[in-house]
Amino acid sequence: MSKYTVRGSSELDDKIDADLEHITRTVAPHCNAGILLGGYGRGEGTPFILSDGTQTPFNDYDLVVIVGTVNTAVRLHFNDLERQLTQEIGLPVDLCPYALSELPSREFSLLNYEMKYGHIVLWGSDDVLNAMPAYPHDAIPRFEGSRLLLNRGKLLLDIKQRLKKSDPLTAEERIRFIKFIHKARLAFGDCALLAFGQYNISYAIKRQRITDIDECPSRDAVVEGFLKAIDLKEWGNFQALADFDIAAEYRKTADLFLQFFPWYRAQHKAVECSLPKALALNLRWNGRPLPRHPRLYLYDALMELLKEGPSEFQLKQTLFSADNLVERFYLLQRRFS
Repeated sequence: MSKYTVRGSSELDDKIDADLEHITRTVAPHCNAGILLGGYGRGEGTPFILSDGTQTPFNDYDLVVIVGTVNTAVRLHFNDLERQLTQEIGLPVDLCPYALSELPSREFSLLNYEMKYGHIVLWGSDDVLNAMPAYPHDAIPRFEGSRLLLNRGKLLLDIKQRLKKSDPLTAEERIRFIKFIHKARLAFGDCALLAFGQYNISYAIKRQRITDIDECPSRDAVVEGFLKAIDLKEWGNFQALADFDIAAEYRKTADLFLQFFPWYRAQHKAVECSLPKALALNLRWNGRPLPRHPRLYLYDALMELLKEGPSEFQLKQTLFSADNLVERFYLLQRRFS
């Protein structure tokens, strides 16, 4: 096992080290600390296997940067650094600013939970995240799973939109869409584990637990897809998937999504914010004081968009718009993801 992956090589570690050192030199002067999250932060990132058998980084570099104050100017500044580093490194770099003073009150989200318990401090105080709440392992808000499924369902919608075009997929698109499909299958497994109180940030532990989950829609397909997605995550050999039928696998995964998402939402009470906050958010983003968090209307819209024949009438009812419905969904999903 390497530093950043389960099966990657020491040469891959060296490459990731060099990328992270470059990020540190560029970003550290602008903030108090930088924390690496995601697969590489947990030591479970993906080595991308090249045709000659060598390995190169594959995951995005996701970092939380700790600053004194977060405002629009600060966000825009780090957005500029993201674009610069993404171009220089050749992989997406995400820099999410958190205010130091707000760490003790950070919400109990899946992102914050995984950051708290699975990260690498690249610069700054090693114990900087001790200021965050001690999120209980057995009390992860179940609606966080619905939020995860929204984001993974959006990836499936990306595939659907691209498949409408007549020109064949490029090699780069094939890799990206295979990744998207497997991310959706990981989300099914993660949410099944959440629903039954068996979630863990470690995929090694989740691999063991997934076979013991109780009944859920297409349980065997959820388990099999989850295990195969973990295999690809640990060893990113996309050349072995040369015969992977994107269109057929997309449809199979979207159909499972349409079964699984309503089932998962029924496993919890989806009260994601207070009534006053819901009224204010909807007034701003949907033009009317609606009583549910805007994200809940997006869940319904996504279900409709992933159907083979979506209803324009239903989409207008859930997206509160008369036209450009897909673009409207993408806009709101970016805001409430």
